[in-house]
Amino acid sequence: MARVGPGQDIEMKDGDGPNDNPNNSRESLQYNKSAGNVGAVPSQNVISRDVKWIKSKIRKRQCRLFVEKPPKTDQLPPLRTEYTRAQIDAGAAGTGDTLCQCGYPISSHPHTHPHNGFPSDNWTVDSNTFSQPTDTFGEVEFVGYGQTERKYVRVDVTTKTNDMLKLMMDIWGLDKPNLLISVTGGAKNFHMKERLKEVFRRGLMKVAKSTGAWIITGGTNTGVMKHVGESVRDYGLTSASSTPVVAIGIATWGVIQNKQELISKDGNGSWPARYRIEKEARIRESCLDPNHTHFILVDNGTQHNFGVEIPFRAQLEQTVANMKTDEGKDAVSVPIVLLVLQGGPNTLQTVKQAVANNTPIVVVEGSGKAADILAYAYNNSGEEEIEAIDQDGNIVKQTRTIFDDSLSAHVQEMVQEAYGDKNLVNNCGVVKDCLEKRDLINVFKLGTSIGSQKDIDVPILHALLKANKGQDFHQLRLALAWNRIDIAKSEIFTDDKLWPSGSLDEIMLLAINLNRVAFVEMFLDNGVSLKEFLTVKVLLQLYNSVQKNSLLYNLLQKMKKKSGNKEKYVGMTDVGLLLQYLLGDFYIPIYLKEEYFSRIDTELELDGVSNRLPGERSLKNGMLDVALVMGNAMTGPVEQYRQDFENPYQELFTWAVLQNRQDMAKLFWKQGKEPTAAALVAFGLMTAMARKTDDCELAKKFRINADEFCSLSVNVLNECYELDEHKAQDLLVRELDHWGNATCVLIAVETDNKQFISQTACQSLLNSVWMGKLSPDNGTVSMLTCVLCPPMMFLLMKYKEIDNQQIATTNATNYSQFETQTKEGEKSQLVHRQTNAQLSRAQTMLNIKPADAAKMDSENANRNQAKRYNVFQKIYLFYSSPVIIFVHNVLSYLLFLGLFSYVLLIKLSRTVSVQEIILMVWVFSIFAEEIRQVMSSASKTFQTKLQSYITDKWNVVDVFTILLFVCGMILRFLPYDSTLEVARVVLAMNLITFFFRILHIFSVHKELGPKLVMIARMFFDLLYFVIILMVFVVAYAIAAYSILYPNSELTFELVIAVLRTAYWNLYGELFLDELERKEPECTFDSLLYSNDTLPRCPTEVGSYVVPWLMGLYVLFSNILLLNLLIAMFSFTFQKIQDNTDLHWCFQRYFLIYEYYSRPVLFPPFVLLSHFYLLIKWILTKCCKICVQKEDSDLIKKLPNEREIVQWENVIADAYLTRREHSEAENIDNRISIMHHRMEMLMSKVEDIQDEQQNIAAHQPSVTGGAPFTAPPPRPPPAQQTTVTAKMPPQLEKRIISLEDQMTVTCKALSWIVQSLQENDMSANREPPKLPELQTNKEIEIKRRKKVEDLALTTIEKKRELHYRSRSSPYPGSSVTRFFVPDDLVFWETPFPEYRPVKYLSPEVKANPYWADKEELIELPPNKREGKIKFNTFDYGCKVDRTSHLGDYKIVDGLPQNPFGRTGVIGRGLLGRWGPNHAGDPIVTRWKRDSKGQIIKSGAKPLLEFVSIQRSDNQLWSLPGGMCEPGQQIYECLKAEFSEEALGSLVQNEDKKKELNEKLDMMFKIGKEVWRGYADDPRNTDNAWVETLVFHYHDEEGSILNNFVLRAGETVEKATWSTASSSLQLHGAHLFYLKKVVEKLNAAF
Repeated sequence: MARVGPGQDIEMKDGDGPNDNPNNSRESLQYNKSAGNVGAVPSQNVISRDVKWIKSKIRKRQCRLFVEKPPKTDQLPPLRTEYTRAQIDAGAAGTGDTLCQCGYPISSHPHTHPHNGFPSDNWTVDSNTFSQPTDTFGEVEFVGYGQTERKYVRVDVTTKTNDMLKLMMDIWGLDKPNLLISVTGGAKNFHMKERLKEVFRRGLMKVAKSTGAWIITGGTNTGVMKHVGESVRDYGLTSASSTPVVAIGIATWGVIQNKQELISKDGNGSWPARYRIEKEARIRESCLDPNHTHFILVDNGTQHNFGVEIPFRAQLEQTVANMKTDEGKDAVSVPIVLLVLQGGPNTLQTVKQAVANNTPIVVVEGSGKAADILAYAYNNSGEEEIEAIDQDGNIVKQTRTIFDDSLSAHVQEMVQEAYGDKNLVNNCGVVKDCLEKRDLINVFKLGTSIGSQKDIDVPILHALLKANKGQDFHQLRLALAWNRIDIAKSEIFTDDKLWPSGSLDEIMLLAINLNRVAFVEMFLDNGVSLKEFLTVKVLLQLYNSVQKNSLLYNLLQKMKKKSGNKEKYVGMTDVGLLLQYLLGDFYIPIYLKEEYFSRIDTELELDGVSNRLPGERSLKNGMLDVALVMGNAMTGPVEQYRQDFENPYQELFTWAVLQNRQDMAKLFWKQGKEPTAAALVAFGLMTAMARKTDDCELAKKFRINADEFCSLSVNVLNECYELDEHKAQDLLVRELDHWGNATCVLIAVETDNKQFISQTACQSLLNSVWMGKLSPDNGTVSMLTCVLCPPMMFLLMKYKEIDNQQIATTNATNYSQFETQTKEGEKSQLVHRQTNAQLSRAQTMLNIKPADAAKMDSENANRNQAKRYNVFQKIYLFYSSPVIIFVHNVLSYLLFLGLFSYVLLIKLSRTVSVQEIILMVWVFSIFAEEIRQVMSSASKTFQTKLQSYITDKWNVVDVFTILLFVCGMILRFLPYDSTLEVARVVLAMNLITFFFRILHIFSVHKELGPKLVMIARMFFDLLYFVIILMVFVVAYAIAAYSILYPNSELTFELVIAVLRTAYWNLYGELFLDELERKEPECTFDSLLYSNDTLPRCPTEVGSYVVPWLMGLYVLFSNILLLNLLIAMFSFTFQKIQDNTDLHWCFQRYFLIYEYYSRPVLFPPFVLLSHFYLLIKWILTKCCKICVQKEDSDLIKKLPNEREIVQWENVIADAYLTRREHSEAENIDNRISIMHHRMEMLMSKVEDIQDEQQNIAAHQPSVTGGAPFTAPPPRPPPAQQTTVTAKMPPQLEKRIISLEDQMTVTCKALSWIVQSLQENDMSANREPPKLPELQTNKEIEIKRRKKVEDLALTTIEKKRELHYRSRSSPYPGSSVTRFFVPDDLVFWETPFPEYRPVKYLSPEVKANPYWADKEELIELPPNKREGKIKFNTFDYGCKVDRTSHLGDYKIVDGLPQNPFGRTGVIGRGLLGRWGPNHAGDPIVTRWKRDSKGQIIKSGAKPLLEFVSIQRSDNQLWSLPGGMCEPGQQIYECLKAEFSEEALGSLVQNEDKKKELNEKLDMMFKIGKEVWRGYADDPRNTDNAWVETLVFHYHDEEGSILNNFVLRAGETVEKATWSTASSSLQLHGAHLFYLKKVVEKLNAAF
């Protein structure tokens, strides 16, 4: 269902609201500030769709029948009183303190309905509550905790989790998480060390921020939830991120304190609800935490019952975990991790359920109680690797947790210390169950020692990767989704992993799309080849995955529309058009240059289906045709098909620049070639896109990023220039085939990159071009002398000499490189592009054949002397130099101005003079030169040439000047006397503009050039100022004139008269004589002043008021506004002055380029050059005659092009390395490193202090002077040592030696005393009693004996209290049993709060042959009798319903579990009501070594038994199963063993017969070990498993050694296991194994 935006309301029909009240409505989900009361809703007939959706999908639960809650006493039976609605209304229920079984008082039951179906004394949640639309939702504001409002909702415990996700993501607007962190632990306030608290908060927020995680807690303001809330609060106050951390509190509605404040009065939500947190919490109630962002309050209709939300929370977390992090095919499921802090027995249960769900767990060691117990058990338990055989007969290695007796004893002591003796067996069993899958447990230990971490975020993410061990690509996708490169490098990309070629391509594409720069760099370092990765399809995917609300998307769609592309996707030609649109049409992208890209079918590439007709091309009429014509003019034939790009880094770099992904662009810039050109293109693209957007922030980012690339280009250029000036200049003018066939200088000029042009290398190049072949040593005076007196050039002019030695060296080097490459057989595989004759690449030394080498060497031998120019060459080089052309044009222009002035002053008359004809010819030559400039532009089309021409302001002045001259001449030749005078005025104005044009010449001067820029900028400042000034001028002018001369007639002269006075007042002309004029100098007669006989007199009032008004006007205009203008001019002046060199250098380029490209002749003789160019153009276009193109100094094809590119790349790499080093050495970074080292030092000091405190705390327990508090950390079992206090090794050795010597001494003294007594040589008094000293070995033996006895006792207690039968969740489901404490297991103990969960598995509900057909629990008690015969053999079903324990009780027609409560009623997974008989064979042999000798542990032999791994819970167990109807128990034992442990390995009938004979022989010698109740997790209150355990032992190994184990179809694996009390076995199988071990006196 789609969300509704603000103001989009729908009308609510009758009956939609609660009680059909039309006032129960709300306009939107936002708080209405106009409401009179807090949380009030305006009375309207509309309700938002979101509110309506919540009320239709989200429900609450309430009690339907009041049943009085009995008093808590063990002596009285449960008493319940039923009240009807009439009795409640009459007050028969008594006072308001009377509570219902639901926990709410009688006053909260006005809606009680008559009960039907079950007796009223059996109150249950399922039968005594009902659901209705929730009225508790909206936003909550915590009074005293700021104005931030949090979302909340009250939901029924049975609410669908998919509806909850829709509420959270669509209604609340939460983004899809990349990680789910479920925090559990102590619900009561507990103390945590300050350092651990700081690390926990920082690490939790770090992982939430970096991964975009959801944090789920209990939501109350106590315990671990409070710590999480404070973490969120601190993050919100200190983080600059715009994305808040999502902390969702899932709490039980019935235990929320002041929950009535959250209920809306009208049922349409509270906006907001004002919630108060009280300092003192009530009994069995807690306040909500004010720092969580969202609250889900789970309601089951009861009050003051904790833990109602646990199953709902588990289901919601599982639903979130089933979501995908992204929509793509490579998306992974949302990972979930459980974070454990402190905690009680419920926390242990939560961890156990997480292990069952394969959820990774992070335990914070040092936080106390449950967390410390789990951490200790994990750190001190071990693993063993076993070899098992699967169903296919393959040997599979698998690890298994070892939980030895000593550890069990320590854990039991810790549990007893933390929680007391209550539920001791259950709690210890849960701890052991939590370690069944050690890979899911991760312990976070705060500290600086080995094995400890600094922040908790790393263990959290490490736990998730550890849970997906072996799934490298899945782990990599998780790390990519979290954007944690540190985790990827440390956990995934290790040295021992090899990644096949192409295996990372899909993840590489995902990383580029997600802008994961560090990941892309890591992939490139680990073997990803961009030439293989980047295909046309991949590049199309990148450009078509652009976000639709981005600037790039809009520009691409604009280009697509202009090009006439009607396909579904953006094509590469559209990208090429965009590049040309942003940079200018001088830039010809490869996508327009090669016709291959225009033939690409984008729909076929991306969708695999083409919608084109056969033979149809993608070219359409429009911009694309023109662009392709321009591009194809540069190229010849192209390849028909191509899969990759020559320079893939360039394509990805361009994509990243257009996406404004600066870090990604810099990465590809570093990896690519031609860094200077790439940086210049990036600058041009970003500055152009900054102009195309209206988003100021986005434009600012574009400009900042563009400036960074500008800086990179400048720095690389300067590095090159410092090393080699000539190569740097070649770098600037080299034609770039991969960058639009432009040059670095051209790109910089066209993109307005003043900073690049102002660099020394560019200016040195411009100086060289400016002087032409003339030497820079020629002075200005000598050049002027030669211009004025041409013969002097042979005496004064110096020319550049050609360094032939350098050319020869370069050619030899290039030839040497070519010869080496030829010998090695290296051939270029790049795509070659043929160009036409005009733009063909000059032959380079790399293309010279070896046969031509001798000829070249002979030619180079004649070039040892510098070349000398002859007379004609000197004349040509002198006059073709741009500086000389400039001087000639300046002198010519001065002569033109003189001629124009002479004609205007003297010769302008009716008769046309010779001077006028010369003047007109001269102006025509100037006009022809402007036409030449337009046509010689670097742009390709006339439109773009014209646009490029008019961007130069001086060209606009030229056009205006010529047009004005033409107008003047037209008026001059009209046959009217008046037009001659008008022509004179027009030509006079035209002369002014021609004089202005001479200012352009000053731009060549370093001091005058910037002044021209200042004048231009100040002119625009003046325009803005005039606009402001005219407001004051017009206002004063009209006001003053209306006062002085009222009732004037509307004429044109009136407008002039009104503005004239006010305008000239600005310059000090006050016209006071006119204001003070009186009769007879003026008149009030309209006839007199209308015919201009006398001027009009001002009014008397105006004579007094207007002077004062004028004073204020002059004050504002002359002082305020004129000073404002001065300030504006000063600012502009200073701004230009600070960047004088930039502006002058940039202007200088255009001037130099203009005169470099001008013909040698100056006006008016330049017409001859124009005539020559016209003939040349006609021959080229019409006659198809190839005219040789003259070489250009500003664009060249270099023979040593490859050398230049490599040289530039090396310098760029060196510059980046030096830059990174300098950044690492800066003061900020060094301070950061120092701060980190100080933190580490302080952490180590704190670790030492904590260690000393722990040693001091443990020392009393060592001496026996204090009771046990917590066992000291014990190393893993492999080390077999226990350390209680650390001491120097030498001291420890000496103490042990002294103990041994004292023992020997005491024994010797005892022997002496005994000898003296036997020989009657003793004294009369009794001998002194020597202390009974024990050796360490004896002490260890006693300790082990005590531990073993404790372990055996624990196994017995767990069976007696049927611990497995009370464990949650119920197998094969998510059903959580009703919790039954150890002391309330037996039926004899009253338990009035006992509310077991009813469950029947779908498998049993399908009525298989092995299950009872009658579902007794669904029948009333009086109808259950006689349906099934209990405590006897049921001949109808051939089922033995007798129990090995004797007769069992039948209560209300249902059998009762003889061992006590289980928390579940019904049959669950069991098919029969009452006992379900099973058989468990224990097949054993002695463990032997390779020589056949029995292996012993101590003095007892080790026993091996056959074990199988179950498919349902992955636990190891004995091979056994349920008896089929009519099957004898002995047949069941043999069948189950054969099916599960031996599988179907034997296919040969003879061998199968031999195998069965041996099995019969073995099973004949079996002995019964146990018969009775089986502690099985499938047991319920009404159905349980009873088993008969037989032991089959092969003493000599003569039978079992011939058997090959193999897992059957119903199990995972089968193997021989060593009997040990540390094993984790299914059900009560460890108890049965213990019986066998005791019987054989084996080690256990």
